[in-house]
Amino acid sequence: MNQTPDITSIDAATRPALSPRRLRLLELSEEIEQNPGEVAFSTRIWAQLSLPYRDPGATVPHWSRRNGDTTLTLSPGPAGFPFGVLARSLLIWMSTEAVRTRSRHLDPGPSLRAFLSSVGTYPSGANQRRVMDQLHRLSTTSIIIETSRETPGRRTLSGQNMHVAHRYELTYQRGADHARIELSEPYFEEVMRSPVPVLSSALAALGGSPMRMDLYVWLSYRMSTLQRTTTVSWRQLETQFGAQYAQPRQFKAAFLKNLEPVKLIYPQAKVAVVDSGLRLHPSATHVPRAAHQRPRHLRVG
Repeated sequence: MNQTPDITSIDAATRPALSPRRLRLLELSEEIEQNPGEVAFSTRIWAQLSLPYRDPGATVPHWSRRNGDTTLTLSPGPAGFPFGVLARSLLIWMSTEAVRTRSRHLDPGPSLRAFLSSVGTYPSGANQRRVMDQLHRLSTTSIIIETSRETPGRRTLSGQNMHVAHRYELTYQRGADHARIELSEPYFEEVMRSPVPVLSSALAALGGSPMRMDLYVWLSYRMSTLQRTTTVSWRQLETQFGAQYAQPRQFKAAFLKNLEPVKLIYPQAKVAVVDSGLRLHPSATHVPRAAHQRPRHLRVG
């Protein structure tokens, strides 16, 4: 059995031996523990399934991820597939605004700039055009979520087609790009039915890696619902998080590399790497449960 070290047991004597990067993550984790800061929201769709890490390219007609019996299929619009850290940050901002305002109508003005700054992306200059590009990609991509259920002699497929945006307006002008987005009713209902609380400070600490963001959101979701210890197999993890890796060993190495920072930032998550996969134990949520019930007051600590 392989197990990662218990990062909660790191004491002052051990710290000088840590790499600068790991030591910085540990310091950030302690800062978050003392001052959690703003609560943001993802949603169940993106906790269970996710976007591409990199741009699949214009020649790819669709892109899929699977989690158990559920498959997410994305078909790009004219701008291409949404992908990477920025697209994930924008989806979290959309969910956060929808929960905060209880409205489908989003105005990505000061609130978006403040949110992106809080998660380590500063929407100015070239970054502003990247923001507009990913908003266009998110607004025009078609989403199919399909579930397959099989019993002896019978197979049932059920699914839903949706877009993130029902309407959008993106204005490009020198120094003052502007956008307005109206979430589609099915997507808005999904957000409101199953918001997943996360900490903006944790997203900032894990920034730069879409897999780290996905793992953090996934663990935040799983620990809010997990009732008993369960093991997620390497095969299941690969279909959910690592479809782009050519070999299982490549995925496993990338997964373990990205899991360590997530465990440092979210130390309450009781997870263990075992030969068969990742063992999850019921754990405290990263956002206190009381804050889950106060979606209009998005700050804890």
